[in-house]
Order: sequence, then C-alpha cells, then structure tokens
Amino acid sequence: MNGQNSNEPAGSSERALPTMISFVAPSGTGKTTLVEAVIARLTEQGLQVAAVKHDAHRIELDTEGKDSWRMRNAGAETLLVGANQLAWMSNEGTSPPLVDLIELFFSTADIVIVEGWRSAELPTVLVQRPEVDDATWQRPDASRILATVHPDEIDRTVQIVLAQL
Repeated sequence: MNGQNSNEPAGSSERALPTMISFVAPSGTGKTTLVEAVIARLTEQGLQVAAVKHDAHRIELDTEGKDSWRMRNAGAETLLVGANQLAWMSNEGTSPPLVDLIELFFSTADIVIVEGWRSAELPTVLVQRPEVDDATWQRPDASRILATVHPDEIDRTVQIVLAQL
C-alpha cells in the first residue's frame, strides 16, 4: 500500500512515503499503551508498521569512554550497529526533519505511527483521558486532528488508522 503523505510529483518512479499518523497527548494519558495495542493489531493484519517516538528531552544512548562515544566526541556522526539493534548518534543541536528520518529508515513501511512530534504537520489522533489534565500542554492545530480517543478505544482507533491507508 502506498502512503498518501508523499511530496513526490505525480508519475514519479520513486516510492511514495508511507502514511504517517501522529498520536499526541499529555504525559500519563495512556498514549504509549494505546499505540502499542494499535501496532499489534495492524501487524496482525499483515501491515508493515514502523514507529517513531519523539522524546522532548535530550537522550543519551552512548556510554562515555566506549568506542562509539569516542568517535562521536571526535566529531563524527556515528552509527552503532549490533546484531539486533542500531542507534544513530549525533552531536547536532536539533533532530533532522521527521520526513527525512522516515525516508531513510522506514520508506518500505505501510504506515508509520509517530508518538509525539506535535510540530509535524501530520494527521493526528488526540488521546484524551478526562482525569489527566495538563494546563501547560498545547493541543495540536484542530485541522490536523482525525479524532479524539480514550486510550481504551483500541478497535475504534485501529479503524481510524486503517481509514487513512
């Protein structure tokens, strides 16, 4: 299945970017639990699903003194590759644009579930639980919101996602 979020001109021989949908909510709402269940259901249906988790804080995956840390500290963009995982580490002050990451890592996916990344102009599922209220959290633009769901509404959320393919 080809995604609808492509910037490719019509008739281009390159594969379109996969469909991307963002799930957003204040911390503690249950969005990760919902996203996990939605991913499981989509993969059960035979879809190739990729996921991107945005962390608003500066994360450190490397260990001071290790070879990859030393290479990065010397000034290199560093890709650490093991038998079952890889990590790309950079000293850049900002992350690359989301679309560039999707194109680089997940171009063959049917759908990319993005958790967070409110600033991305993506179709968005707003996860809401009435007892979680964060007055400092800013809602995304209403024009991007596909639906507002409770974290227990797994079947409904899967249908909302499938409708975007």
